[in-house]
Amino acid sequence: MHWIKPYASPKSEEVIHFAIFKSKQNETISVHAACTIKASILAYIFCITNFLQLLMSNHRVLICLPTYSEEVHINFAFSLLDLTRALTKSGASYETLHVASSHIIRARNFFANYFLGRPEFTHLLFLDTDMKFPAEAVLKLLAADKAIAGVAYPFRRMDLNRSISAADSGLTMREWLEKHAEYTMTPVLNAQGNFDFVNGFVEARHVGTGVFLARRDAFELTKPFSECYAPPSQYVSMVTSGEFYGFFETIEEDGLYQGEDVSFCTRARKAGLTIWALIDQTVVHYGASEVSGQYLQAMRLNGKVT
Repeated sequence: MHWIKPYASPKSEEVIHFAIFKSKQNETISVHAACTIKASILAYIFCITNFLQLLMSNHRVLICLPTYSEEVHINFAFSLLDLTRALTKSGASYETLHVASSHIIRARNFFANYFLGRPEFTHLLFLDTDMKFPAEAVLKLLAADKAIAGVAYPFRRMDLNRSISAADSGLTMREWLEKHAEYTMTPVLNAQGNFDFVNGFVEARHVGTGVFLARRDAFELTKPFSECYAPPSQYVSMVTSGEFYGFFETIEEDGLYQGEDVSFCTRARKAGLTIWALIDQTVVHYGASEVSGQYLQAMRLNGKVT
């Protein structure tokens, strides 16, 4: 475990704490079984497992945790613990970086620029600390090897004036919330007005950054569509290139103000990248109340998927 000394800027509203946790992984994994035509099923499974571990061992993930203050939900802490165990077991390595800041856009920009300055990392993983998520979701994002992919999860807000119709008869309150919640992604529709999904993934116009994975090339290709600034004073020592790209600076689309997650995805699509949303994972989003939901199950409850 390695700690970077906390830094507080007397001229800034934000207090930033940097903490890096390093996982310990063997650099190589030996494959002890040789698969032949006459190999047993057990030996074959062993070979496949080791092959997947070899693939995952090439993944070096920077896990980025932005918080408004220094608080995280207890169930997020358990989720993060489960994830680090799963990553270690898979053969992937990781480091964790936390910034406590009231400026979420600037914090995300810092994470991305810090990531670019450290070529040892292959992926940047954003995790919002007000969520409970399954470790399987992140492993599935990694295994898919897409430039940009995230989990579709419900917003914390709900329309409490919404009427309960006859079509909702028999649903539990949790199912009703899952069915009618708004989710943090917009799918790309086909000519029939539907969307296709394979292995839980659907192409999207944008996806939220609460559980969000991006490869290095996603940021490199998006640079030409992002303004470049000098790093803010509190980040100068951490972004040594002297370049601070505004990947998540908000922009407008069709005359509408967009959030930082939508803005980044818009830039990425302009760069020719495809955005993917994972819709078969259940995420609990905590706020004044909790909203638990899975996008795919919501489509089933709405009769849009059979």
